[in-house]
Amino acid sequence: MTTIASTSSSVAATLAARPPLDSETSAKPVVTAAPTDAAQQATTVTLSDRAKAILAKAQKDQAVADQLEEFLRGLAKSRDPAAKKTSGGGGANPQASEGISKEMAAVKEWAKSDVFRNAAQGNADDTVRALVRDGRLPKLPQLEPGQMEQLSEAEKNIYGTVRALQGLYDAMPKSLSQALSDHVTSILDTYPDNIARMKDGLASGSLPAEDGWDAIIARDESILAAAQQGKMRIHAVDAPALVQSKWEFSVTADHDGWSASGTSVTADFPALYAAFNTKNVEPGTSPYIGDYVFTW
Repeated sequence: MTTIASTSSSVAATLAARPPLDSETSAKPVVTAAPTDAAQQATTVTLSDRAKAILAKAQKDQAVADQLEEFLRGLAKSRDPAAKKTSGGGGANPQASEGISKEMAAVKEWAKSDVFRNAAQGNADDTVRALVRDGRLPKLPQLEPGQMEQLSEAEKNIYGTVRALQGLYDAMPKSLSQALSDHVTSILDTYPDNIARMKDGLASGSLPAEDGWDAIIARDESILAAAQQGKMRIHAVDAPALVQSKWEFSVTADHDGWSASGTSVTADFPALYAAFNTKNVEPGTSPYIGDYVFTW
């Protein structure tokens, strides 16, 4: 079990080696040629059903990889000033790009690619999710209304889908130490004001004491003290019986714009209490590092 303890000055980490989340062990068929005296005799290879399935998957993955590589080459070429010259040797039409940033020019290029076919309909698929997750697309900025008007409907859908996904993945910790640091920072930044407001509410009567606010305040104060004193710890968890997570990363478009859904986490808390010998637990997850639990 991996444990990282936070301290007031730094984060000390002892990380157990874990395979990448997307890693996959691929078995290759062993081909053995039968002995023969005929120099021109063809070798017959018989593949098992599993080997055939592996080869079929490899061919499919290679096709997708080739498509992505072709798209990325085209994107790089579109950014090359030398590639933007006209056949007559002049520069590109300035009116065509007026008010459009380089990122928006990229969106227009994406709309021409089959890679973004589903995104053009406002739907996130595994291919686009992987591009965003791995940081292979430029970060899209917030557009002004005038800039949005310069995009077609398909381009708007691609923009909204990619930008919503970028916001989700940017919020995901990339390491256990970052997850712990972000969690502690959030507590230190928000809990003091929240606790003060709850105490004011109790004093004024706007928060009835009979609703259990004293217990809530006491719990939040203990969490804040643990963060301040460097007692927060994080543990990598790879046990569905303890923590169950869902990485959705979907995007929905409506008349108000785009909304996105990232991760959700559920847990067997009594089992977590027993596993970590404390009731001070909080589960979390990230597509970059898997499931984890904070304790204090």
